[in-house]
Amino acid sequence: MNYRLLAIDLDGTLLCPDGKVSRENLAAIADAQAAGLAVVPCTGRGWREAKHVLDDIPNLGVGVFVTGAAITDLPTGTTQHFTEMDPGTAAELIDLLKDEPQAVLAYREPNRVGHEYLVTGNGQLTPNSKWWFDFTGAILHTQRDVTPDDLHHTLRVGMVAPGSRMPDILAKVNEQFAGRVQAHAFAAVQSPDPDEAIHIIEIFAPGVDKWHGLTWVAEQMNIGPDQVAVIGDEINDVAMLQAAGCAIAMENAADAAKQHAAYITKPNHDHGVAHAIHQILDGHW
Repeated sequence: MNYRLLAIDLDGTLLCPDGKVSRENLAAIADAQAAGLAVVPCTGRGWREAKHVLDDIPNLGVGVFVTGAAITDLPTGTTQHFTEMDPGTAAELIDLLKDEPQAVLAYREPNRVGHEYLVTGNGQLTPNSKWWFDFTGAILHTQRDVTPDDLHHTLRVGMVAPGSRMPDILAKVNEQFAGRVQAHAFAAVQSPDPDEAIHIIEIFAPGVDKWHGLTWVAEQMNIGPDQVAVIGDEINDVAMLQAAGCAIAMENAADAAKQHAAYITKPNHDHGVAHAIHQILDGHW
């Protein structure tokens, strides 16, 4: 086996459709760790949003959170490294989006500012967002009007909105901020019995993606890119699928992820992470 680090996305990948880690996936992760692989969760969620599922997985050290903008110690929630957005750029983004029907959500470094989400703009939180924040215990701070001075330690600016509106929002961001930010949009975690498909737009400083975060982790462990295996399913996994030594996409993955994968594993409802780990440990992948 040539790999020393295994990065695993959460939603749509490690987590089953019910939002939990299956016994099969837990057992396979333990096998990977016993074989010497450093297992690193790599997710768009913040630490607190992921903690309730990651607490069930023993022997994890650090995780890549906020799509690579933050590296956090899992047991303590202490941020080891983060990449923040220029406060002026964050303020411009909020100004662009503030009159949308949905609230603007600025994710900030919680160890420095005391909250995860600054809720701003003239729009309202979607029912899906309210459910998510209640479910995960994310800490919110609401402030309708903001200036750059209010936006230090901002890691991401985003919005949760109906999927039908997201292409227009993303196009508007890309047109005004071309080359100044990294932006993408995809389906969000849906609340139980959703009324409509909800998507999320994520906007970061240039160069921020999951591979950016994984590179920092790997360098601390003296691990090269060719010794990293990754498993993912969404547009925000593409960067790590493109760069890793072993790129694995889920059968249920978005086409953009599958296009950059060397291997396709079983879907998340059929313990696809466990199948991929066994293929790696057996030397087939």
